[in-house]
Amino acid sequence: MRLAVRADYVLQCAGCHRVDGRGSSRHGIPDFRNSVGAFVRLPAGREYLIRVPGAAQSQLSDAELAAVLNWVLEEFSPAQLPSDFRPYDEQEVAAARRRRYEDVVPVRHGLAKALSAQGFGLADYSYGSDRKP
Repeated sequence: MRLAVRADYVLQCAGCHRVDGRGSSRHGIPDFRNSVGAFVRLPAGREYLIRVPGAAQSQLSDAELAAVLNWVLEEFSPAQLPSDFRPYDEQEVAAARRRRYEDVVPVRHGLAKALSAQGFGLADYSYGSDRKP
């Protein structure tokens, strides 16, 4: 199972976020390493990971996307996960995924601000940097 989930990540996500999760700050693709797990500390951040365009619009089924999100969090950012982390499931993904963001940039900036107030930093996110809050 874990190998199939990694393969889904490689096929659907690694083109931008790279196989090792480091992203490409030059192209506005954030680094997953030691960062992405902080999002699940906020209900809106948890939903954000489902609704970002690359996830929401991927070819993965809801169950496959849930598995990939869990794998990404546990593979690249386990130290940032809360002790009571609840893995994503198919139903949660299905409920949130269909509601696409009109503009993901202010959502990301708002989450970064809220997480910063809790002492968590996120990886650089240069996409939309000309529109910082």
